Amino acid sequence: MNAIIIDDEKHCITTLVWTLKEYCPEVVICGTAQNGEEGLELIKKLKPELVFLDVEMPMLNGLDMLQRIDDFFFKVIFTTAYDKYAIKAIKLNALDYLLKPIDKDELIVAIQKVKDEATAISPGQLENLQSISKTKVVDKIALSLSTGLQFINLKDLIRVEGDGNYCNFILFDNRKILLSKKLGDAEELLADNSDFFRVHKSHIINLKYVERYIRGEGGEIIMFDGANIALSRTKKEEFLELFNKL
Repeated sequence: MNAIIIDDEKHCITTLVWTLKEYCPEVVICGTAQNGEEGLELIKKLKPELVFLDVEMPMLNGLDMLQRIDDFFFKVIFTTAYDKYAIKAIKLNALDYLLKPIDKDELIVAIQKVKDEATAISPGQLENLQSISKTKVVDKIALSLSTGLQFINLKDLIRVEGDGNYCNFILFDNRKILLSKKLGDAEELLADNSDFFRVHKSHIINLKYVERYIRGEGGEIIMFDGANIALSRTKKEEFLELFNKL
């Protein structure tokens, strides 16, 4: 698998090249670049199967660089130091990333996803990614399905119901979208939006769609769609505080 690395930090390139050689020898680095302009030229010239792309680079960052590309004939694994909005945008779009300093085990998993054809990028994903990372407002998310991506507006999301390794996203129009994700994954994706609150180990709700609260040890929450949601005893005080109730 031919790959290139685009990163403005030379030591990061050196470290990634060494780690790939040691733990992912099937990946051959055929070129490196230290800015977005050089990266574009390298992609055109070498036509790699895989690009390791740093998100934060001066002058032309990784996301802006991708917007200049018409045909995504290659897979992308983003590399980034911690930037919660960049990471949020990447994860919401079901894309893969490696957090610096890069862990060898995470690298191995990422490469396996590429080999399994589970890592791809499209113009639609890129547009949504840019919107989230630039405005720092999450109003739409992309849910990764076996057939592609399902985009939903968060204002239409009433609740998320977890069941083991799966969760159901339940929407205003009574649609249900089943994902092979744990509820904790959904909670992490929704963490920056204060409208969503995990009321129970199996439920995340949109507070805007709460209709009633029934008192009890923990109590019960009646949602707009008629769902009766148990409120965890440990979450009761925090939940009531959100509505300024005693």
